[in-house]
Amino acid sequence: MTLDLPAARWTASRLGSAPTEVFFEASSMSEVWGLRLDDGRRVAVKRRGGGERLAIVARAHRAALGAGIDAPDLVAGPDLLEHDAWLTAEEWRPEGAFTPDGDAPVLFGRLLARIVAALAEVGAEGLEPTPWLHYDHGDAARVWPPASSSRWDPHRIEADLPPALAALAAAARDRLAASDLPAVLGHADLNGLNVRWVGEHAIVHDWDSIALRPEAVLVGTLALDHPAAPDAGAAADIATGARVIAAYEEATGRAFAADEVEVAWATSVWLGCYNAAFEHLHGAPGAVTAAILRDGEERLALAGV
Repeated sequence: MTLDLPAARWTASRLGSAPTEVFFEASSMSEVWGLRLDDGRRVAVKRRGGGERLAIVARAHRAALGAGIDAPDLVAGPDLLEHDAWLTAEEWRPEGAFTPDGDAPVLFGRLLARIVAALAEVGAEGLEPTPWLHYDHGDAARVWPPASSSRWDPHRIEADLPPALAALAAAARDRLAASDLPAVLGHADLNGLNVRWVGEHAIVHDWDSIALRPEAVLVGTLALDHPAAPDAGAAADIATGARVIAAYEEATGRAFAADEVEVAWATSVWLGCYNAAFEHLHGAPGAVTAAILRDGEERLALAGV
């Protein structure tokens, strides 16, 4: 993948300086280029679809920056390039480690609380769920949510998955469906893939991963997944997850109601099973599969199931 001419022209026009070097490139759910510009700046240019969602993402990103959340500055876009191909440009922020120097469960819990507060006034009506939290997809014939392509669809390999994964996921989904907690806007993928730490200071990336879900769902996601890092899937154990929940409650000054606690644990089961299915989808079971098969039933008990 190389930076094509339309994207290069857009970059030069919007940033006032032409790209002279592509020093990073990746393609997954979107295309990303790390570019050095003629004036010496380094930026990340992203191309992906979903303009309606991206408009909300951009509002959330800018609201977070305005509230003092450290993140790469969104310097241009989203702009429509062609069809449903949208471009954005962010400053390049490579600094930081995958894990904080301090108490990770507490620091991640506090970080999520800050982000939820920062996004409280951002309009997000109509925001589509992130795939990994689309437990309410409504297709009775499937456990896993519909995917954008078969490459990303655990449903096509369900016969090869441990039967317990689908059973645990279905039970968690039923528990989540039984709750009607109000939704808030927050970042649904805070972990080593998307947060860099300078000591105890967080730099938050990947604002595409915002989600409109109940607080307890966002916290349950964090309670399971915050130890994940690039090329190293991980799942926090139950005791560590409980510390994340407690840290979030302390940061907000509000204790979760019993239903919220149960929803947080149900979310940890759903996400654990989803991530485990993706381990199989990408080649082999790993740490998340082992963790959720080991303690999934205990998590469901904490979820009131």
